[in-house]
Amino acid sequence: MKAYFRLLFAFIALGLVAAAVVGVVYVWENLVVPKQRVEAEIAEIKNRKKSKVDYGQNTYQDALTLLRTGQRGAAVAKLHELMIYYQDSEFYPEAKRIVGEINIDRLLSREPAPGKSEYIVESGDVLSRIASKAKSTVGYIIHVNNRMGSALQKGDQLIVSDLDFRISVNLSEKSVTLRTADDKFFKEYKLIDFKRPPNTPREFDTEISSLIVGTGARLIPVGTPNYVGAQKELRCKLRGVALRAKSGDPQKDKYMTGIFLEREDIEELALIIRPGVQVWVRAQS
Repeated sequence: MKAYFRLLFAFIALGLVAAAVVGVVYVWENLVVPKQRVEAEIAEIKNRKKSKVDYGQNTYQDALTLLRTGQRGAAVAKLHELMIYYQDSEFYPEAKRIVGEINIDRLLSREPAPGKSEYIVESGDVLSRIASKAKSTVGYIIHVNNRMGSALQKGDQLIVSDLDFRISVNLSEKSVTLRTADDKFFKEYKLIDFKRPPNTPREFDTEISSLIVGTGARLIPVGTPNYVGAQKELRCKLRGVALRAKSGDPQKDKYMTGIFLEREDIEELALIIRPGVQVWVRAQS
């Protein structure tokens, strides 16, 4: 009988062990494993790189639509909106490029634009005096009016424009930005190089003093054949500082100081930058 009870208790103990094992397996598979799986998924989601929403994209696309339908003014306004509010957008650099190209195209054409006016030549007028009155440049007046030289006749109708700009040089971003008198973006140029003259501060303000054509040893009038191919630089009041292009001669360029841009950009700026324009050089924006 005792053997019977021992066998019975053994079966009961074995059943309890089996039940415990089944219980553990159930808890593991239905509670522990799902919890671990959820925690792993949460960790993966946290580590996953969040996709950045580009809020400037819709504004950029709206601007392109306006451009395609010939609404350049409205398109520029949209792009300015993008440049003000969405500076972290991937479309920000392209927006600046488009605005700059449109602005310069309008300025250098006969198309009506803010700041442009018509001037009727009077007896005794010369281009330099007209340019001074209009706060413009001789080069601009000759270019926009498609004139072959500086000769004038009484009654000639000339398009002139108030060229009131500021030049901001950002050394860290390698950019030269043209801004209007009310500090509105006009166009950006690429800074090729900057060589600081000796004893010049890291950051400084100066202004344009004159346009130098060729070596400056002799006068080369605007609009003459010699003027077109001559090297130009916008010299500043601060000694050794000028907006210029590389000469192409390594030995000569080695000792030149100033703000260096592409040659075609200097040619463009020579048309629209007049003496007195402020130049700000900053290490950072």
